[in-house]
Amino acid sequence: MNEQKNLYLAIGISIAIIIFFQILLPTQPIQPPPLEDNETLEPATSIDGQSKQIAETIQSREDVLGTTKRVSFKNSSVEGSINLKGAIIDDLILSKYKTSLDPESNNIQLLLPDGTANPYYIETGWKELKDTNIDLPNIDTEWVSDSLNLTPENPISLTWTNSQNITFKVNYSIDDKYMFSITQEIINKSNKNIEVFPYRLIKRINTPDTINFFILHEGLISLINDELLEKNYDDIAEDCTSSLQTKKTFCDNKSQGGWLGFTDKYWMSALIPNSDQSINVNYRHGNNGRDSYRAGYVGQIYNITPNNSFSYEGRLFVGAKKLDVLSSYDEKLSIPRFTDAIDWGWFSFLTKPVSYAINWFYSYAGNFGLAIIAFTILMRLILFPLAQASFKSMAKMKKLQPDMQRLKETYPNDRQKMQQELMALYKREGANPVAGCLPILVQIPIFFSLYKVLFVTIEMYHAPFYGWIDDLSAPDPLGLMTLFGIIPWSVPPILSIVDIGILPIFMGFTMWLQQKLNPAPADPTQARIFALLPFVFTFVLAGFAAGLVLYWSVNNILSIAQQWFIQRRILAKNG
Repeated sequence: MNEQKNLYLAIGISIAIIIFFQILLPTQPIQPPPLEDNETLEPATSIDGQSKQIAETIQSREDVLGTTKRVSFKNSSVEGSINLKGAIIDDLILSKYKTSLDPESNNIQLLLPDGTANPYYIETGWKELKDTNIDLPNIDTEWVSDSLNLTPENPISLTWTNSQNITFKVNYSIDDKYMFSITQEIINKSNKNIEVFPYRLIKRINTPDTINFFILHEGLISLINDELLEKNYDDIAEDCTSSLQTKKTFCDNKSQGGWLGFTDKYWMSALIPNSDQSINVNYRHGNNGRDSYRAGYVGQIYNITPNNSFSYEGRLFVGAKKLDVLSSYDEKLSIPRFTDAIDWGWFSFLTKPVSYAINWFYSYAGNFGLAIIAFTILMRLILFPLAQASFKSMAKMKKLQPDMQRLKETYPNDRQKMQQELMALYKREGANPVAGCLPILVQIPIFFSLYKVLFVTIEMYHAPFYGWIDDLSAPDPLGLMTLFGIIPWSVPPILSIVDIGILPIFMGFTMWLQQKLNPAPADPTQARIFALLPFVFTFVLAGFAAGLVLYWSVNNILSIAQQWFIQRRILAKNG
């Protein structure tokens, strides 16, 4: 009886975990800061102040851009512009990513100017610790650029000179991916000493739409003092609102280098001070008719004497969280733990290796579907000894079926005696009735890790396989309710549970075929449960990412091949 209870328990746990994933883990949706005039900012305190007056009407991006003088930037990954009023980076489009699979769909608009529905932008500037009547540039300053186009080959410089003959410059350069280098410069040709400190700030106005799901972090992210901080927008609003007298300790911090910003599912903006810079970090929420969220830092106070100059360097990342790109910046620019911008989760010791392995296979195969197949083969090789032992035991169980049936007929009314004889038979022949469940249980952590990788990493975003699978991060698009694509019909959500695609059906068939190689359970209840499993798994996995169903299908095929070979040898040997 213990074996039977263990079998039910193993099956129950397996089904419960899979159903838990289906119900609670959503499928892949497509997702698409200035200081104010009267704002006080000090090196050792916070970035607090009043928000600008809300625009009376919300305008389109094109309308806002048309009313301001701008410098354009473009490389192979991004394009956009810098507002010459305030020297604000508030317009950035990701050239390689679209909002949907439709070739005519828009590219992802990551940064948007004030005046649009959801402004999101970056500002740099200078502040005084105390008023010394020095004119500093602000968000209304009209800068002059030495070029109209910023490219990887052509850095630009914005310049403004005040009435006291102090020249301020902001020098920009950009690489071929997502990294800006920004240098703030002061040339003091006045007869005054200048005591100022630099600030850099990312600002998001209005709370962005998020998936709001526990396995994915969206919101504030930073690595300060080698500690990764992740806070959602509700946390910032609750703990770091400017009007609060006592704020949580994470709202204000000090650090040497690091990075900080805001992360979405696939995209991120992050300020990156030089590693040798001592900074004061501030996170704030404000509301003056609309919510605003800020992540920024200020540098030390610098004294610039007459006829001297000073430069303050730093970087800005705005773009897609591609693993190879983040790894490259981590290594080449010494940005600590930059790959942790991807939400690897609590099981990063599994999800990170899974992601690296699939990306490594992709570098050779050129297709993420083939990379998943190669990864599946690798997992089968790693788990080969466990599967080998399990399948050997199952083959022995199949060989023992006549003996088991004979015991059942010998002790039809003495169940205890029959169980004792069965145990002796299992022990004598080295068979284990629950051995077949062990490979499934071991596969669950790998299954979850692959699910996490498919869910949070951008590499398989809109990545096709072959045939009808045009996005490995989304469910099979050809479902039963559309006669596998013959009927152009938008399936209502209530019917999505029965809209089973071709790949999940194939997966269910391979599971049924594998089951036929297993010994039939002696108990009728067990037999009925086993017979239902392929159908249950087919329905459950139908809503999962196609890449995950592909992994499970290939894993089943490899299991069938290994199991058939072992059974053939054992049955022939004992035939």
